[in-house]
Amino acid sequence: MNPSDLNDFNSSLIELFRVEAENQTAVLTSALLELERRPTSPQPLQTLLRAAHSLKGAAHIVNLLPAVEIAHAMEDCLVAAQNGLIQLGGTEIDRLLRGVDLLQQSAKAIEDSIPAWEAANAAAIRGFLDEMRRLSGQTGKSRGP
Repeated sequence: MNPSDLNDFNSSLIELFRVEAENQTAVLTSALLELERRPTSPQPLQTLLRAAHSLKGAAHIVNLLPAVEIAHAMEDCLVAAQNGLIQLGGTEIDRLLRGVDLLQQSAKAIEDSIPAWEAANAAAIRGFLDEMRRLSGQTGKSRGP
C-alpha cells in the first residue's frame, strides 16, 4: 500500500467517524430530552447506552481518545442509572448534554487539530469526566475503553 492510499484510507475513516458522531450525538440529544420528559421509561436509557457505546467504538477506531473517554464516562453513568444506582433528573441530564456537546466539538476538530482542541478544552473534559465519575459512583480513574 503506498502512502497516498493510506492517507485516503485514514481520510475515509475520519469522514465515517464524523458521520457516525453526527448521527449518534443526535440520538443522544433526542433520547436525553425524552428521558427528561419520561424519567421512568426504560426505552430512552437503552437508546442512550447503544448510542454512547457506538460512539465510543467509533472514536476508538480513529484513535480520538478524548471522545473515547467522554463516551465511556457517559456509558458508565447510564449503566448506573439502568441498574437503579442513580436517578437521572434535569441536573444530571444537563451534565450528560454537556458531554454530547464535547463529543460534537471533538468530531469537528478531528482532522484539523485534535491536540489543539484537546489542550483548549482540557479543563472542560477533565471536569466532565470528574462529574460523570462522581455521578456514577466511581471514585478512581476510568476503567478503560
